[in-house]
Amino acid sequence: MSKGKNNGKFYEGIKNETFYSREEILSRISDDYILGLIEGESHFGADTRRDGLKVPQFVLKMHFRDKEMIEAVRDYFSIHNLVYEYRHQGRHSAMLIIRDLPTLKNKIVPLCKNRLLGFKGTQFDWWLKKFPYLNSLIYRDRTANFKVSRQTVR
Repeated sequence: MSKGKNNGKFYEGIKNETFYSREEILSRISDDYILGLIEGESHFGADTRRDGLKVPQFVLKMHFRDKEMIEAVRDYFSIHNLVYEYRHQGRHSAMLIIRDLPTLKNKIVPLCKNRLLGFKGTQFDWWLKKFPYLNSLIYRDRTANFKVSRQTVR
C-alpha cells in the first residue's frame, strides 16, 4: 500500500477521537483484548535510575487520540498510574508507564505469561530473565475468587 499524498485526503472529515468513552471501552475490554494491544503497542524494557540501577518497566504507547483507551486499560488493571501525553518529532502520543513491582508482578506478568506470540513473547521472556526477581511471583488469581496463588516462571 502506497503512502502517497492522496491517502491523507481519504481520511478527511474523520474526527480525531475514539469511538467510545473510557467507561464504554472499560465495559467492553477483556484480557484477550489487552493482550492484543500489548502485542502491537507496548514494550517490556528497563528504566535506568540516576544511580545507574536498571529497573523493569512496561510501556503501552498509542496515538494521543486513543488516550481514553489507554486510560481504560489502566482502570481495568485498577492502578492509579498517570497516562502521559508525549510529543516527539511531530508525533502526539499517550503512554502508560508501569515501573512499580507490585503492579508488574501481580498484574502484567500473570496476564502475559505464556500468552504472547511472536517477537513480543520473546521480548517478554528476555525481560523476565533480565529481572530474575520477577520469576517467582505471588499474585491474586482473578478466576479463584482472589485466592493467593504462587507461580514460578521457568
